[in-house]
Amino acid sequence: MLVYADVLIPESCVTMRSAPLFRFVGVMLFLLSGFSAFICFVPVIAARAQDELIVADQKGQQKALLEAAGVGHDLPYRIHWVEFEAAAPLLQALGAGAVDTGIAGDGPFLFAWGAGIPIKAAYVVPPRGGGHATAVVVAAGSGITSAAQLSGKRIATGRGSIGHLLLLRLIATGAIPAPAPQIVFLQPSQAKAALDTGRVDAWSTWEPYVSLETTGHNGHVVVDAAGLMPNNSFFVATEAALRNKRALLNDFYGRVTQAYAWGRQHQDQYARILAQQTGLPDAVAASVAERLIASPVPVGDDVVRAEEVTLDTYRDAGLMTPPGPVSSAFDRETVLP
Repeated sequence: MLVYADVLIPESCVTMRSAPLFRFVGVMLFLLSGFSAFICFVPVIAARAQDELIVADQKGQQKALLEAAGVGHDLPYRIHWVEFEAAAPLLQALGAGAVDTGIAGDGPFLFAWGAGIPIKAAYVVPPRGGGHATAVVVAAGSGITSAAQLSGKRIATGRGSIGHLLLLRLIATGAIPAPAPQIVFLQPSQAKAALDTGRVDAWSTWEPYVSLETTGHNGHVVVDAAGLMPNNSFFVATEAALRNKRALLNDFYGRVTQAYAWGRQHQDQYARILAQQTGLPDAVAASVAERLIASPVPVGDDVVRAEEVTLDTYRDAGLMTPPGPVSSAFDRETVLP
């Protein structure tokens, strides 16, 4: 049996409308944690203008790449970028119709889709580093060096995140033996603070946080997601945007493809701009650039089949009842210009 600690939400972020929902567990806590972050940090903008695409980003990585590649200029429409710390609030913003599209890992996307949020994955960014961009990390000086040593430990991650998915896979495969770890659900900034102060023993996280902890603070990776899960990322869009802004989305995803192609050839330049725009240390930005520059493509049959593992993992852990077959979570009509 997994042991879950309560997610911590600042009182200043709780509204009279949202407070009663904190009594729910599982998927609803994931949605609520995203909603709380969303209402606290992001201006609510209705994503309705037909000549504007509102794009959700995580830590400014996609915006930096498009600007570095020079493909975000001279657009026939406007792009309004909104930045998020993690996928949970990003996906909740999509569910609220405040943004049109945004990038998220396969785990949080399918977790949100399974909760009934009206979104679909329209474009896939396959893993470049074979799953090394998601990992369980520990602070400098920790004696934990193997997955087996995580048994019974307190591990921070985001509810429904790819870090959460990694822990579930490690437990399901027996890599982390009984007793199961106590999973403490925190947003990245809270998780980092908890790791630094010793309130948790490890942190199951993703880029750029893996590199921030290892390259930036001399921590080390205990185990990563290589070979354990598909490790795909997706550009996810609202069903409304897919209906009403298809041409804009197709054009944007085409520019994303161009930007990633440029990034594969100019990693140093991308890393410099990423550091400038996000405030990441130069060494961390270089590590992120190396691990995340892949080759985005429309969703194919192989991707859909691979994501059965992700859905099954959440279902087997009792965290969701999928609303339909995994194929219905994907939009297959993206056609690049």
